[in-house]
Amino acid sequence: MSISYPLAEIAKAENDKDKFLAVYPMLRDEMLEHMAQQNEMPQEAIDWCRTMMDYNVPGGKLNRGVTVVAVHRTLVKANSNRELTDTEVARASVLGWAIEFLQAFFLVADDVMDASETRRGQPCWYKLPHVKNIAINDSFLLESYVFTMLKQHFGKEEYYIDLLELFLQVIQKTEFGQLLDLTSQEEGSDKGIDLTRFTLERYQKIVKYKTAFYTFYLPVAIGMITSRVQEEEAYVLARNICCQMGEYFQIQDDYLDCYGDPEVIGKVGTDIQDNKCSWLVIQALDRVTPEQRKILEDNYGQWDDAKVANVKALYNELNLVKVFEDYEERSYQSIQEALDKVTLMPRDVFELLLKKIYKRSK
Repeated sequence: MSISYPLAEIAKAENDKDKFLAVYPMLRDEMLEHMAQQNEMPQEAIDWCRTMMDYNVPGGKLNRGVTVVAVHRTLVKANSNRELTDTEVARASVLGWAIEFLQAFFLVADDVMDASETRRGQPCWYKLPHVKNIAINDSFLLESYVFTMLKQHFGKEEYYIDLLELFLQVIQKTEFGQLLDLTSQEEGSDKGIDLTRFTLERYQKIVKYKTAFYTFYLPVAIGMITSRVQEEEAYVLARNICCQMGEYFQIQDDYLDCYGDPEVIGKVGTDIQDNKCSWLVIQALDRVTPEQRKILEDNYGQWDDAKVANVKALYNELNLVKVFEDYEERSYQSIQEALDKVTLMPRDVFELLLKKIYKRSK
């Protein structure tokens, strides 16, 4: 198929996010065309998928996708001292959208698994009366589109296999993280919750695998592959710094789940009810008296507003807001120190990620 990128729209757009958004309709329509022409799908299936993509893919903050373009720009500037052409912006945007489709796949499935109510300020896809469990297959479709996109736009590039392997590896790592998260408590156990399973070590593994690889390492590694960075140690360094940022990002997320404004973050936090291995509960367990521990045991992990309020009251008693603020400062300093050691590639690549997340409110 011949590809015509929306170059006029990209040239007109005033910022990275708008340039990035200009590429979405093209990709969505290519996926629908692929269904119709290569796979004999009837109009009804095509209409379903158009609605499903529009509902689930472009509505988020788009940080991961836009980051791919920013990383690519930073590396081209450092290596060739020039700006990106509109075609380069379009092609980097395709890779950014591949991550956003991946994110949509994870979130649609995650919401079913967590029995969540809202996502990005609207009802979760599976909560729509005509969707329900069809959402599970829809999540598989979103994942499959990632690979259709990569093949259509990058199948002839010498680095195509590297991109393919990167996506496959990151998807698997994210699913390993999800497994650790979902099994932090025994399902269907009548023994009540087992707080001893909530350890910092387990938490750090969940975060590294479930969040850090696809949120931080993937956008950076894509930019490195397409800019032809070859040195293995550059990838190891990027992975280490990205995992550190990923931990910081997820701890912020856990904090915002409890203390963020639902109007701002676009969802109502449910980590306490969901019995999640959250950073806040781990910090609480580290500080509680036996009496306070009993409050956690009796109230955590239950869909009961009064019990959730008891847990939040205990968090306030333990001054977890201050604990988080202290952690945030220490973590930021420690990431800065790691960045001071970066010589193999421009540190701006990581600075732009850090700028986006430091002291965020959503």
